[in-house]
Amino acid sequence: MVWRAPSGQVLGENILSMRICFVVDKFPTLSETFVLDQIAGCLERGMEVSVVCNEMAFGKDSNVDDARWRTLPGPVVSWWGGLNRYRSLLKRWSGRFWDKLSTCIDLANAHKLRNVDVIVAHFGHNGLRVARIMKRRRISAPLVTIFHGTDVGRPMHDNTLGCYRPVFEKGILQLPVNAFFRQALIDVGAAPTQVVVHHMGIRPGEIEYHWRSWQQGTLSFISVCRLTEKKGVEYALRALAGLPHRDWIYSVIGGGELLEELKLTAVDLGIADRVTFLGPRPHGEVKQRLRDAHVFLLPSVAGRDGDLEGIPVALMEAMAGGLIAVSTYHSGIPELIEDQKTGFLVPERDVAALAGKLTWIAENPGLCEPIALAARRKVEADFNADILNERFAQIVARLGETGSVT
Repeated sequence: MVWRAPSGQVLGENILSMRICFVVDKFPTLSETFVLDQIAGCLERGMEVSVVCNEMAFGKDSNVDDARWRTLPGPVVSWWGGLNRYRSLLKRWSGRFWDKLSTCIDLANAHKLRNVDVIVAHFGHNGLRVARIMKRRRISAPLVTIFHGTDVGRPMHDNTLGCYRPVFEKGILQLPVNAFFRQALIDVGAAPTQVVVHHMGIRPGEIEYHWRSWQQGTLSFISVCRLTEKKGVEYALRALAGLPHRDWIYSVIGGGELLEELKLTAVDLGIADRVTFLGPRPHGEVKQRLRDAHVFLLPSVAGRDGDLEGIPVALMEAMAGGLIAVSTYHSGIPELIEDQKTGFLVPERDVAALAGKLTWIAENPGLCEPIALAARRKVEADFNADILNERFAQIVARLGETGSVT
């Protein structure tokens, strides 16, 4: 179920005074640009935005150090205030009492969530915190919870997804980022009418589409991601090692706990001379390297702890820019990529299948060009942040004015 705004519908006159409070983990942060873009969309539509977060990160990343985040119409506050510095310590030492202790501290700070028209919690655990406060009648604004990935995958893996039942009971709307998550939430008790797929997106108008053939040159593969298990970079390396076409290079941008292990894997596979691990790079450099590459690799897998992707924004950006996207039948990725039509998909952890797709791509640059163009059109149509932000604004405006999504 994907929410669609009625044709020709105009936001209500009260939109200019609509007060929305976003509840997030860290603000602002580059790893959650989808939150910043959604906030920007609300600001562009005249809404009064405030933020309650666990950690304020102003000045820590030049890529998101935008004056807009420092000068929001509403306040940006730490949920626990001065106690936040002890949050990790309390979580470690309170053991089984952590749940009750943290809820008590949340309740003591519930006033920070009052005097708003709609509360938007990013990630299920933040929605749960707000729902527990609502259960004690400390706040009454409609709650919208956006589910992204880990917040669904890990509880599914542990068979604890039912922990979100207070969110289903007290929240008015759940917005999972893909249909796979929607069904998972319904399966544990969420009312189908209150669970609506709302994709995250990008602004394709800010990304120039440029097709570049590898017919007469070196085929350039690239991955941009945190080097964690779910990104599947190990399988990209193993597939490339079996590629008959030898004129290729692979650039990996990003840091993470698997960086050194992946470097050793490249050495063991005998491809270290063709693979460059660049670590985290400035945003401008990343954009340039994407413009110079041909194929974007992200063979995502379910982590052993249940960690899942939503629909990776990095894939959308690559597709908008004219790269061929290669990924897996994982979580919501098939909602973005249709195999051999807007990109290429293989089963998770299937090195042979991945190598086969990469070999076909290497040998058929001419047949890949229409696929790249179709991928751009797919992003423009279904993952366009301007359109998605308008839909989101319609949703919260209706909630703020009527308390209902119907």
